[in-house]
Amino acid sequence: MNRKIKSILLGMTVIAATTIFMGCKASEKKVEENTNKTEQTSQFKEFSYVYDDGKEKIDVKVTKPPKRAVTLSQFMTETLLALDLGDRMVGTALLDNPILPQYKAAYDKIPVLKMTGGHNISKEAFMALNPDFVSGWEMSINSESTGTPSELVKEGIYPYVDKSLSGNATVETVYEDITTLGKIFGVPDKANEVINNMKNEINKVQESLKKVKDEDKVKVMIYDSGEKDAMVVGAGLPNNLISLAGGKNVYGDLKKSYETVSFESIVEKNPDVIIVTDYLAGEPAEKKIEFLKNNPALKDVKAIKDNNIHVIALADLSPGVRSSKAISEMNKMFYK
Repeated sequence: MNRKIKSILLGMTVIAATTIFMGCKASEKKVEENTNKTEQTSQFKEFSYVYDDGKEKIDVKVTKPPKRAVTLSQFMTETLLALDLGDRMVGTALLDNPILPQYKAAYDKIPVLKMTGGHNISKEAFMALNPDFVSGWEMSINSESTGTPSELVKEGIYPYVDKSLSGNATVETVYEDITTLGKIFGVPDKANEVINNMKNEINKVQESLKKVKDEDKVKVMIYDSGEKDAMVVGAGLPNNLISLAGGKNVYGDLKKSYETVSFESIVEKNPDVIIVTDYLAGEPAEKKIEFLKNNPALKDVKAIKDNNIHVIALADLSPGVRSSKAISEMNKMFYK
């Protein structure tokens, strides 16, 4: 056999071996994907929960895990992505801040729905997606955008609203929501993993706060917007996040998560630290800070005099997987 024929046969052998190897790898990947889907299906059990947005309260029975979810808030979008459910999301809307880097690739594959005004989307566009689950801001689930919760249930679409949006929510309520979503989608183990990761991050902060006496904890105000009066963080989850970060919310006695107060009251409260919220649809944080610094009514406020003003993403204060991140970042604002 001459050298040329040997070379040809050797090349054919290498190609054949490579083809077999690649085929095996592809088969292994497909088997792994199918195994993951089987595991998710095997983890699902029929589950019931109460949908309650403060206006309508209905029982929802989940007989099969959703495969075509629509999310109408950033916090719900990122929560489902954290649960590795990107392949079961067919539409999303209402981004407050840039998506977290670890979810960006999965997020970019999800169609973004066009807003028709406020928190509303086109009902026709929504129904065209053939959804079987919808969640987000409670005001986004309405007769004009999606249909009422009872109408959705009749259509075989599961509506869900986070309990963490309530005025008495804490990070424990966030865990409860994630647990519930894990049951709805048949991924309870992944939900537990997400929760444990959040707890570990928060525990590190709590450990560092053991040396801080209660009387030494900083007084904090989170300013959202407003020039005639100020929209600030009051009760609910954001208040709990401040507390877990080692601060005392000067407006923690308010009943709602966000309320309007006078600038005179800010002077009276005299916060040590001011945090300004930042979000895509609002005034840039830099302009808010400039306004606060140049407001003569606030010139004697300690945070203003000390230039102790920070910025936080609105999405960090919303219920979901960012809660532990918000606690960790605010703790650094307060004490480092």
